[in-house]
Amino acid sequence: MSFARLEAQLKGGLPQTIAVAGAEGDELFQALERVEKKGLARFVLVGESETATALAERYGIDPVAVISAGNEEEIAARSVAAVKEGKAALLMKGTLSTPTLLHAVVTEKSLFPKGQLLSHALVVESPEGRMLGITDGGMNIRPDIEAKQTILNSAVELFHRLGVANPKVAVLAANEKVNSKMPETLDAAQLKERYQTGAISGCIVDGPMALDLAVVPRAAVLKGYQGAIKGDADILLTHDIAAGNHLGKSLLYLGGFHGGGIILGASYPIVLLSRSDTVREKFLSMILALSCGKGTGA
Repeated sequence: MSFARLEAQLKGGLPQTIAVAGAEGDELFQALERVEKKGLARFVLVGESETATALAERYGIDPVAVISAGNEEEIAARSVAAVKEGKAALLMKGTLSTPTLLHAVVTEKSLFPKGQLLSHALVVESPEGRMLGITDGGMNIRPDIEAKQTILNSAVELFHRLGVANPKVAVLAANEKVNSKMPETLDAAQLKERYQTGAISGCIVDGPMALDLAVVPRAAVLKGYQGAIKGDADILLTHDIAAGNHLGKSLLYLGGFHGGGIILGASYPIVLLSRSDTVREKFLSMILALSCGKGTGA
């Protein structure tokens, strides 16, 4: 699996339509232009209609529709409505506050399964071509064990849709020993037990694990680690939002990785961009969401 392969697979199908909530900004439209020119998607632009239309013309984008909306609440509501009404299959955050958009998402009950939890997944690719998923560095501040299981399940379903039949999930901690003073190790051990008893399926779960054991085969050999994952993890489940956020940004900004992120848990993929995301990261986030197809709830 690679972003290049995901893009190639998308080229073989019909373009999906993305509702862009808050359609303004040159870098955003540069990413939209790249996606549309490759024939991967089309767009419903929601926001200030004159601005959206002018930017579409500037970048040669032919939108499916331009939906006029005034304040942020109206933009969010009309963007979600575009998905509900079948005008779009996916949702993307443009120039709009994240809480406003996600409030509209969870308010529309027909598109947000009961008991579901929104979570963030970042998928990155190393310079050598290795793909890794990191969750949850963008939504849930300090999830409890039940929330972690839901987050894990959503990430596993994402990887199934990306073509990984039985992804390996490493539940991260500072080391592989269970310590009552380190709650992340207790949660990791419990998640591993749930996997071993069949409560978690469709993947392999191991933990607690230090990062090196999860991603460096040589480290697992040198440390004599005998778990199910020996440096070949596909998904890294972090203890809290800070750990996930730091890990993801370290790989992107210091490690030479590139990648994209989406929100999981609704009945459709949501591209949630950061203001600091590059055009390439915006593009890859759309590739990731388009590759998911419809439905990302566990």
